[in-house]
Amino acid sequence: MNTASSEVGAATAVRHPPGPKGLPVIGCLLPFLKNPMEAITAVAREYGGMARVPIRGKYLYVCSDPEMLKEMLITHRAKYMKNIRYRHIQALVGQGLLLSEAAEWRRQRVITQPAFKPDAIDAAVPWMAEHIDRFLDRWKPLADRGAIFDVEPDFNRLAQLLSGRYLLGEPFAEIAEEFCAIAADVKSHWPQAPRNLVRAFMKPDAKKAALFDKAIAELDACLLGFIQRHRATDYEGCGVLTRLVRVSREEGNLFDDKSLRDQLSTLFFAGHETSATGLCWIHWALSNHPAVRARLDAEVATLGGRLPTVEDVHERLTYTGQVIDESLRLHSPIHAISRVAMEDNTVGGYFIPKGQTVVISMYAIHRQERLYPDPERFDPDRFTPEAIAARHRFAYLPFAAGHRNCIGAGQALVELRIIVARIAQRFVLTLDPTQKVEPAPGTTMFPRYGMRMKITNK
Repeated sequence: MNTASSEVGAATAVRHPPGPKGLPVIGCLLPFLKNPMEAITAVAREYGGMARVPIRGKYLYVCSDPEMLKEMLITHRAKYMKNIRYRHIQALVGQGLLLSEAAEWRRQRVITQPAFKPDAIDAAVPWMAEHIDRFLDRWKPLADRGAIFDVEPDFNRLAQLLSGRYLLGEPFAEIAEEFCAIAADVKSHWPQAPRNLVRAFMKPDAKKAALFDKAIAELDACLLGFIQRHRATDYEGCGVLTRLVRVSREEGNLFDDKSLRDQLSTLFFAGHETSATGLCWIHWALSNHPAVRARLDAEVATLGGRLPTVEDVHERLTYTGQVIDESLRLHSPIHAISRVAMEDNTVGGYFIPKGQTVVISMYAIHRQERLYPDPERFDPDRFTPEAIAARHRFAYLPFAAGHRNCIGAGQALVELRIIVARIAQRFVLTLDPTQKVEPAPGTTMFPRYGMRMKITNK
């Protein structure tokens, strides 16, 4: 026997991640259909930070360890690309920041990033607070009679209006109603994940697909029309759009109308849905935890009833921020992201073959007992500065991580602080005891059956 050859073979032996065997043909499809978030979490708890799960004759790799995640997204980031295999997301956002790659992605990020830096976000706080307050005025008649209503559509519309105003400036008001209605159509016709074997093997609903395509065509017409009309003023006062046009022109590579449409659609849909879904889960948590609500109310009371300012957001609403962070931990609107291996590589010592999809589950990471003791317990004190400093930097990922993290994370967190504080100043939202609450996977992890709440005045 050649000893040298055997030693080389042992050193280069492929080490596959552990994982369940599953059933013949379908593998572990059933639990992933029923509840993918819980299925992934169960796999992570049993098999560790990198697992290999058989599904319909192929393998899905599941990453739920912060250090392995860092290795994937930072150390070996060039070996992975975003998963762009989904027709609907390609139709919606095109080649904007979400799906573009390599040099084009870097160019887009460099041009767009300054619009989401802290000084730019802070400059928007006064008008954001005023917009939020005016929107909440529509709740006053409901609160006067103690009405019960589904808060999800209202949170969605509020987030849409704020996102549109940030991206397109005050002129967004020209198309706000039309654009928000189209966005609602896009969401309603978005394909829902099947929950049983029968639906998993059925062909896509052709009628729903046609309605989705119609909504996308209307979205294109609305956005492109806005872009073309405001060319006459060189996009004066048009928010982020102004920057996209002028900076790309200065560098000698002006975005064409289709590229502008893709950028705006990406930023709008990636931004407002996460905020709206987050607001649902934040107020669900406040309703279920009276002591947390009382502490938040005491902090908000220090504002004396006035609209929150920039100083309030950063210096006074600290516990409000902790409540938001803890809600985003338990119900991160984006429960998972995926990457495709561009070449054979290893993560945490495990072999990941070229072409395989790796799912990074924020839902599972946020429920690691070693990172968050008693992880299902709602505890905003997990997010004191000291507690944050003691954890791995990739232990908390509500806005993804690495160089492809969400560009609008800072703006979303500021927006959420203002909204949560202003609602707490004016109203009390209490979950309807008959409301069934269940997280569902979609473009965000939304409440499957809505979020009906009783509203009363402060």
